[in-house]
Amino acid sequence: MPRVTFDSLEINPKELKSTKNPLLGFDGKRVEPIGTVELMVRAAEKNLVESFVVVEIHPSYNLLMGRGWIYRVQGVPSTLHQVMRCISPDGSKVIDIRRDQVAAKECYLVTLKAAGKGQTHARSADEQ
Repeated sequence: MPRVTFDSLEINPKELKSTKNPLLGFDGKRVEPIGTVELMVRAAEKNLVESFVVVEIHPSYNLLMGRGWIYRVQGVPSTLHQVMRCISPDGSKVIDIRRDQVAAKECYLVTLKAAGKGQTHARSADEQ
């Protein structure tokens, strides 16, 4: 969880638990965590407590959910369709967790541009 997301949730900083386990960022750099916090997450009609590592980074996302969480919500993610399909707790229906594909693409391109110092290596499908 980026620090900015933690701050926007207005959680008391005293709830952060100390951790000494460094993370390896997507760019290969070592990232020192500020701490960890446990939060209730509601998705696919399920309430699950999830532990988040809070770090001082400025990514294009608010949270990263791990494979364990995806398994617990019985999710099947599709990066192609920008959706995660889940089964309701009683098994009676399929629930799609969606995000705005246009906004996700814009965030991704901004991240690529920042990482490449102004040079992106991605093209829109419309440009082909």
